[in-house]
Order: sequence, then structure tokens, then C-alpha cells
Amino acid sequence: MNGLVHIYCGDGKGKTTAALGLALRAAGNGIPVVIARFLKNDGSGEVGILENVPGVYLFHCERQFGFTWTMSEEQKAEAEEYFTGLFERAWEMGCKTARESVEGAGKADGCMAGENWGSDSVSDGSSRRDIGVWGAGASVSGSLVSGSPVSVPPASAPLTSPPCEIRALLVLDEIMAAVNSGFVANESLLAALDHRPDDLEVVLTGRGPSKELLSRADYVTEMRAVKHPYEKGVGARKGVEY
Repeated sequence: MNGLVHIYCGDGKGKTTAALGLALRAAGNGIPVVIARFLKNDGSGEVGILENVPGVYLFHCERQFGFTWTMSEEQKAEAEEYFTGLFERAWEMGCKTARESVEGAGKADGCMAGENWGSDSVSDGSSRRDIGVWGAGASVSGSLVSGSPVSVPPASAPLTSPPCEIRALLVLDEIMAAVNSGFVANESLLAALDHRPDDLEVVLTGRGPSKELLSRADYVTEMRAVKHPYEKGVGARKGVEY
């Protein structure tokens, strides 16, 4: 399996920043990228840029439900329905993108698949550029440094570098927050990871990943807050925190 699983977690700044940096790197190498944002609005500066990056398909988090501790049971049920649906659509899109990239590999150079490229928008809370047009997707339960010394792995684990290791990248930003709030079932996310296409790389961000999620990850990076200007009374700054 070429596609691996990344987790960016911890209480420090940088989880989303790292995930989106990887997304840009993938897109720059011609790898289609699907991004879904959970429990976030579109006020962050990266949103408008991502919408115009070739090869990136962005799901917007269109509905806001407030803080979980102030939500009524009815609001929690609505949030669960919405975020579960968002997860399922994003996952199906990621899987479909990986499959179609593999199918199109014989027609195109590198990782790019498909011949109908262009900018478009859709009505399911997402935007796309250079990805083509997909359907809303089915339920997950029904499918799915140059100049620096490097360490050399043992002979039993040879280092390989195929021309194109993955066919698509799926970023689920703040999915852990959605899981820990009860809006996306941890079991559904685990099942999806266990049945993902071979060539789909997956990035999960947020605090407090479950032990089961950690056991399935190939990369786990914890952002630890050593110092933060918030401690001096400095609030979130536009262009840095959002």
C-alpha cells in the first residue's frame, strides 16, 4: 500500500498549517487533493487561495452550531447529521479521485488523471478546480533535504521511491474535533481507513486522536505548545492564526 496515514495532533499551533503545506506540496506534484474542513468557518485566509489552486477540491464547512457545551440535544443531533454527511462525501470523493487517477494514469503523465480540467463549483458545500465533476458520493458504510545527512533504513526495509507513489491526497481538517464531539463516529473513520484505496494518502488533524486512530497512522506528529502569545493576552491574529 503506497498511500499512508498522517496524524497532526497536540495542543500547539500548526496542525492545519502542516496539513495544508502537505496539500500544496502534493498539488505542486500533480497529485489531486481533496480537503474537508470540520467545525470551522470560511474566515481563514487559506480558503480563498485553496479554491484557486489547480488540482484542489475543497469542501466548505457551511453550517455553524456554536460551542458544543451550549448546544441543545436537537442541535447536537443536527450537527451529527451534518458532519457525518460531510465526512462521507469527502471520503467518497477522496476514494473516487484515487481510483480515477489510477484509471487515467495510462493516458496522462505523472499522477494527473482525467482529461476534462477546469474550474467549477458545486452545491454540496464544496468547490473544485481541475478535478472534474463528481457526484455527491455514497455512504462510507456502503462502500469504502538536500545537503543534509539522512538515516538509512535496515536491509529488511529497503527505501523505495517510485515515480508516483500516491494518486490522491485527502485532508480531513479537525476531524478529531468532530469525532470527539460525537458528530462523526470513531468507528466509521476507523472502518474507512481500513478499507481505503491503496493509492490514497490521508491526513487527519485535531486534538486527542483515539488510540485506535493512532495505531492506524504511519506518521504521528504532535504539536506541543511550549510558548504562545495567547499567554500574554495576544488574541488570534489575521494572517497567522486564521
